[in-house]
Amino acid sequence: MDDARIQPVDDQPESQNWKRDDIVARILRRWRELTGDKHTRDGERRTLVACSGGADSIALAFALSRITGSSVIAHIRHDIRSEEETDADRELVRFRAEQWGVDFVSRDIRVKDLPGNLEANARCGRYSALQDLADEHDCPFIATGHHADDQLETLLMHLMRGSGLRGMTGMRVKTQLERCTLVRPMLDIPHYKIVQLLRRAEITWRDDPTNQDHAYLRNQIRHEVVPAMRSVCPNIAARASDWTNDLMSIRAMMDEMIDKAIGEATSTPDGMIWDRQVFRSFPEPVLGMLPNRVCRLLCANQGQDLISRETINAWIRGVKSFSTEPTQHRIGPMVCFIDAHRVRIAPVFDVEQDGTEAQYES
Repeated sequence: MDDARIQPVDDQPESQNWKRDDIVARILRRWRELTGDKHTRDGERRTLVACSGGADSIALAFALSRITGSSVIAHIRHDIRSEEETDADRELVRFRAEQWGVDFVSRDIRVKDLPGNLEANARCGRYSALQDLADEHDCPFIATGHHADDQLETLLMHLMRGSGLRGMTGMRVKTQLERCTLVRPMLDIPHYKIVQLLRRAEITWRDDPTNQDHAYLRNQIRHEVVPAMRSVCPNIAARASDWTNDLMSIRAMMDEMIDKAIGEATSTPDGMIWDRQVFRSFPEPVLGMLPNRVCRLLCANQGQDLISRETINAWIRGVKSFSTEPTQHRIGPMVCFIDAHRVRIAPVFDVEQDGTEAQYES
């Protein structure tokens, strides 16, 4: 990839109709499908475009800027990198917004000194700030520049971590957040085609040096694993995208079963309780996805990254077993109690009040 820290630009003539470009048209078509399809006017699709200054988000911002008044370009600056670098990122994004006649907004977040996983904290802070900006600027949608190569990397990361079907469906093309809807209009477009678009349009971008740091698993996969896969199958990113689309259809059917199970639960101050017999007929992949949904309800997704494949497998074995002996299973931030007739899942902090944490089985 070109070093886009150098920013001289030969602007394309304003008379050029970039909406006819194959990749721009593809992005706009997908964006319209995800934000109301033909039943919604473009003025009602107002979208906050998350733009870091990298190639992918710059391409997305450029494409949506072709529809006058449809977007706001937003830049989130955090404190993980040097102030000089992040200032340069923001100024490039600001310049592009002004060049394309699009409103520009920005927000600073501080995550470096927070406890816990730095990447997770940065992601959480970024999406929270984006939702705040979307509220402030009347944008019912947020769009990000995730593409087919990102999806492939995500699938490989989840595979290495032992994810079940939920993880192997990858990123969703459309996700309902707390206050707005997140869309990813480029999720089926390979990265190299995005770069080709920017070169045709003579648009420069910024490279984040942390993307070269092999201490991060995603970067190891991006620079070491994916090139080897691509040498065997040049279209591997597109194949992965097709695969996730098929799995997403299967997951939708399984989500219906999980919705039914959640509806059959009895909610109490002690957690959620089911008749054990309800779960005996459930396919194991559905049982494997249920704790993540329960975590969302009982723990507001806090600690969901602590739910491992091993604990899910232990929970499935416990539920499916014909033993009537009471057992307990720790599942991330929750604990599951199984007896002859009932299954109860409760948050750990609720159980700790009873002083029974030491009895958990892994």
